Order: sequence, then C-alpha cells, then structure tokens
Amino acid sequence: MKTGRFAPIVLAALATGTLAACGALTQPHEFADDVRLFVDNGSQTSQALNALTRSEMTEAERHALLALRINPRDPYALYVAGMVYQSTGRFDLAHQYYEALIANQPQATLTTTVQGMPQVRSLIDIAQANLAVVDRLSGRYIPRSAAQSGRMPDLDTLAGEPRAPIAGGRGPIVAQPLDASGAPGPAVGPTDGESNIASRFRLLKRLLDEGLITPDEYSRRRAANLGALVPHAVPTPPALGLDRPAPGDSQVLDRLKALTQSLETRAISPAEHAAERTTILDALLPATPRQLDLPPLPVKGVMEGAAAVGRAERLRAAGLISADESRSERSAVERQLDGLNGTAPVSALRQAPTSSRAKAAAASPAGIGVILATLKSEDAARTGWARIKAKFPEELGGMEASIFQVELPKRGTRWQVVAGPIKSRDEARKLCKTLRLYRQPCDVNG
Repeated sequence: MKTGRFAPIVLAALATGTLAACGALTQPHEFADDVRLFVDNGSQTSQALNALTRSEMTEAERHALLALRINPRDPYALYVAGMVYQSTGRFDLAHQYYEALIANQPQATLTTTVQGMPQVRSLIDIAQANLAVVDRLSGRYIPRSAAQSGRMPDLDTLAGEPRAPIAGGRGPIVAQPLDASGAPGPAVGPTDGESNIASRFRLLKRLLDEGLITPDEYSRRRAANLGALVPHAVPTPPALGLDRPAPGDSQVLDRLKALTQSLETRAISPAEHAAERTTILDALLPATPRQLDLPPLPVKGVMEGAAAVGRAERLRAAGLISADESRSERSAVERQLDGLNGTAPVSALRQAPTSSRAKAAAASPAGIGVILATLKSEDAARTGWARIKAKFPEELGGMEASIFQVELPKRGTRWQVVAGPIKSRDEARKLCKTLRLYRQPCDVNG
C-alpha cells in the first residue's frame, strides 16, 4: 500500500462529482486530501501511481504508458494517464483515457479521505466525475447534424411556391404544429443523449470510410448497438452508456493511425496493437457489450410516439439509419399505440363545434376529409396547406384542400384547411394517426 499527497489539481478531481463540477479546479488550494492506492509494488502501474502522488507528471505519464503496453486495459494505468493529461491541460487525451476506463467497467477502487472522512470510491465513479470536469473545461461541442440536416422554414417565413420535399423522403420531423392563431408550436429537437449517440455512429462510419476499420468490424459494432438508434424496432438493447459524450474524432483517428504506423515500424507487437486498438473501438461502440442498457418503455401516447418517430426521421435524414430501419421504428411505435386499450389518439387541436364540422364535411369533395389547420386568415390557410402538402407528399399528394370560414367561440372568425377526398372514416382516422406521429394536427370530419 502506498500513501502520498496529490497535487491540488489531482485532489480536486478526486473529490466528489459535485465538488469537481462546482469550481474545484479554480480553487484547488481548498483541498488537501490523502489518498491510499491499492496496487502491486514494483510494477509499472505502482510506479505511475507513486509518481502521480508526488506530482511528477512526466514520470507518471511514462510509467502509465509502459503499463498500458503490457496491459491496455489496466484500470489504474488508464486512470493515471487521464489524471496526468487533465492536470497538464491536455483535455482531449484525458477524455479519451477516461472513456476507455469507463468502457472497460473495472472492479477497482480508491480509498480517499475527503475533509478528514475516508471514502471508498470506484475508479469508474471517479473517471465519470473527472470526465464531466474535463468536458466543461475543454468546452467540448457535440455536433447536432442529425437535427440540423434538412431543416425547412417556419410557416411565417415561407413565401411563394412551397419547397419540394427532400428526394427519397419527407422533410425533417422537427415540424412545428400550428395552433389556432397560426403560430408555430414549440420546436422538437434532439436531446444531448441523442446527439452523443449519433456522434458515435457517425465517427464509426468515418473510420470505415477512411479505411481504419474493416466493413466486417463496422457491421458487427453497428449491429451490436443498433438498439441505440431504433430502440423500439430492435429487441436487443445497446451497450450501456452510449449517451455519454463520444470520444473526439481527431483523437480517435490520430491514435489509430499512429498505432498502425507503430505496428508497421515494429515499435509495438501485433498483440499490443490489437489490444489498444480494441480498447479504443470498444470505448466508441463495443462489439460485444459487457453491460446492456435497459430496454425502452413502450410509448404511452401520441406525444411520446411522435417523439420516437421524429427521432428516427432525424437519424435517417443524417444518414445514420436506412429508410427501412426508419420505417421499422415507425411501425413498431404504431403497433404500441394500437395496443393502448384500443383508444384513439387525442387530437392536438381542439375540435370545432358540430356545425363547423358539418360544414367542413360538406366542403370536402367526398363528404369525408381531415382538418389540418385552423388559421386567422384565408391567405395563411392557403399558405399553410401548401407547406403541409409539400411536407407530406406520400400521404397528401393526391388530395385537394377546401378553405372555408368558421366562427369559433372566444376566437372569432377563423379559416380551416380540410383535405380530401378520403374514401372512409377508417382511412381518415388512419391518415390522422400517421400525421400526428409527425406532430401534424389532424381531425377527422364528416
């Protein structure tokens, strides 16, 4: 057992996650904690840990890297490397080593004393807390191209003819429903977890494109974690933790290229090359996950179903899933909605009074139509219909719309967009169900 005192920057990172996130690195003199490390004396790992406790960062880095050449999964060596790079401001490298440590899920602990009280903490907990600090300090930005791809303008910015839909499919699913005043509703975009997952699969595809992994490796790692992209369509959950920030593209690319060069120059053995390469790729998307995420809960209503379908459409638009995979996810969500005690989804729009609905029925060509929008003016209604039809060419391409005036209680005069003809009420309900999944208001009339 070795005992020593960490430098202030190391102590701050070893404090609890809350302390580490609340300015601990800006005032490191407040911490003076002893740390006891359970390691084997005389090993490269032991020397790396001892050098770290003495704040000898160069020595700690050297011994940690030597230890990783012997065992690329050595949790303490990965931890020391992360701490060294964090304390010396090389945050991208620190992020990479912490990610590798977390992905390996080691059963290793450190005993620390925080404010005089001993605490036993797992290396995974410490690495996760430090990873959060590193990402804040480095200002890591996770691209959200899955949300940014294929955006269409809002209704009030549309002028002239509607834009043609994207070839091969409709526009983005961040559609903003129209309320009775004609104003767009709140935007629906990706969460941080969704962006992190998308970044991992995007980086895996880039590794394939640049020849750093084989097609077989790409297929196996993608298939093992496909449940992160289409959770309702795939029965097997993905690896746990894919929603955490992904490793940086440049660090992964540069390291894999450096490993290849080291192997070609015989600086490392094939076994060492394979071991470290596997560690890096497993930190991105493991081929054989050790821990699986929990399966998703079934959707409980139209709003959750719309969010799930919208997520799949964003991923499809970003090229991360195929059209068939997107359709499978949509079908799975629809089956779950069908199983909700046979209840029909609740419309996002308030229903018009009976007289207005009867008038809408008469206005539609076959007596049965769907109310898609209720707006303040006839011009807004016609513009809204043009945009809705352009957004849903498969569902509405063969229909025409009637624009008619209605009187609504407490709202006054409004203009409704009623699309038709539709052969039956069952078909109209099915159409509305589909459109609501994409957050497009829809009511059956007639």
